[in-house]
Amino acid sequence: MGGAFVIGIDGGGSRSRAVALSAEGELLGEVDGGPLNFNTTSPGMFRESLGDILRQFGDVHGLGPVAAQTVIGTASLFTSLNPGEAAKVCDGLLPAERLAVVGDVVTALYGATLGTAGMLVVSGTGSIAAAMDGDGQCHTSGGLGPAIGGDPGSARWIANEVLLHASAESCNGEQPTELTNLVCHHFGIESFQQLIPVIYSGTEPAKRLAGLSQAVAESELAGQPFWQGILREAGARLAKLCVPLLTRLGSGGWPGVVHVTGSVLAHSEPVRASFAAELTARAKREVAVESPALPAAEGAALMALQKVSPAKRDEAAARLAKRRP
Repeated sequence: MGGAFVIGIDGGGSRSRAVALSAEGELLGEVDGGPLNFNTTSPGMFRESLGDILRQFGDVHGLGPVAAQTVIGTASLFTSLNPGEAAKVCDGLLPAERLAVVGDVVTALYGATLGTAGMLVVSGTGSIAAAMDGDGQCHTSGGLGPAIGGDPGSARWIANEVLLHASAESCNGEQPTELTNLVCHHFGIESFQQLIPVIYSGTEPAKRLAGLSQAVAESELAGQPFWQGILREAGARLAKLCVPLLTRLGSGGWPGVVHVTGSVLAHSEPVRASFAAELTARAKREVAVESPALPAAEGAALMALQKVSPAKRDEAAARLAKRRP
């Protein structure tokens, strides 16, 4: 297949997704690949995953060896690498002048707003807020992880609050309750006192801890006041993440829409309702909460297209958005 094309990649910690667009903004294909996380993927694995994605675009979709522009969104970055650093990370697979490696929140924001002024809040295992101003610059708030603040409003933060409540309610498990029984079952322990070594050891403790939030949400405890209070506070904490970004947006170009994604905001109506109410109060204007217009991989592809064929970006964005189910 001839002609210039661009590639956008959403690089995850275990899997990645990539899409290719023609210079005219037509979707040429999409592929899946391995991990592309800037901090947790080893250099060898990063190169292998990226090389596999590029090969798939050639083998499956008949594209040439090098795109006119490739944008890779990867976790653990707030903004972007300089061209030399980006080329080094990609180990020479792509030329520096045709490559950008940016934070995955940047590509997710671009996909959410289609490159226009707006805001995105992500709340899954962790949480982060991002805003794009009228000049196309990305600004972030939060996303510092469990060691610094615990990502307020995230599934991991919610689980922390659950454990604090369970501890106080049961006097550190001396008086077992329905909640401590659920905690013990979730972590596979016999008593609440065994919790500490389980939490602070093993692999991916943050994800294991975050899973407790879902366990409570699906239990008979979900209607209890302590749980509903935690969810309302989670929404308020997520709204507070957005406050520093409101001044970046101003009032002129921002339509008052906040795009939200991640398991907490997607699946918990109490969190969404509290978030919308708190942010509306703090912004002093009505705020609408919506899902992103496009996923992060498409956002990365639109960023790449903006560099190659800026006049085609809006047309391509509208076409991609129309394809979504």
